[in-house]
Amino acid sequence: MCSPTGFSRAVVLLAPLAFALCPMDIHAQQPTFADVVARSGFIFEGTVKAVGAATATMTKAPNTAVVLVDRIIEVQKPFGNFTGKEVTVWLRNPEKTRPGDRAVFYTFVKAAGATLGVVEVSSEPVRPQDNVDSRVKDARSTLADRALAARLATAQLVVVGVFGEGKPTEVARERRSEHDPMPWAAPIKVETVLKGKADGQAVAIYASSDDVVWERSPKPNPGFEGVFLLQPDRDKRFGIAGLFLIDPLDVQPRAELDRIRRLLKAPR
Repeated sequence: MCSPTGFSRAVVLLAPLAFALCPMDIHAQQPTFADVVARSGFIFEGTVKAVGAATATMTKAPNTAVVLVDRIIEVQKPFGNFTGKEVTVWLRNPEKTRPGDRAVFYTFVKAAGATLGVVEVSSEPVRPQDNVDSRVKDARSTLADRALAARLATAQLVVVGVFGEGKPTEVARERRSEHDPMPWAAPIKVETVLKGKADGQAVAIYASSDDVVWERSPKPNPGFEGVFLLQPDRDKRFGIAGLFLIDPLDVQPRAELDRIRRLLKAPR
């Protein structure tokens, strides 16, 4: 196929359209199991009912199949429980698929309505001894560590501390564009420095705007205790100098401290 703070909103992301229209040759690129899981949002055990067919609200094609969902292993919200229901699957290898085949399907949602249409990323025969549920859980943990490690790598300063009272910066007093971040600045009382240098206090700049571009960026409440991954503004979007909280991963609860220490020590 071609976040702990209560201040970020849940967002469900469907796979990009280009991803659906330009399928990738999984075998040629030899992805890891974690890579397959990363591209999947709907993983289930199913039985193929018909090939070259589709459920009522989907368009049939030579590479579509009607598959009965026997058991859901993982599903992104808000698609609900499709156990015991038929879905349309856009297959990678329709010529190798036969009615009656049972498999674990790794897919992402392409269309949702009265029925569900999903695109196959990969599939494998159902083998109870494989313990797919645990493998998927472990893969998600690996992916989460990978994403957090990437933010730690780009952070200029990583500290444990207490977030202070935010105040608008000079550039936040007048909106410059529709998607202006309206940056505020807040002091952080530093308890421990995990990366970089700080002397008792740091200043974090963050987007106060609730615009769609910034709604998921962290906006910690005063008094929040945690780990802060302060980033440089590499894309020059804030129009102000300093260090920033940009991504939901840039603010972590204190409970994640051991994990963060481990990731900082891991070889890159």
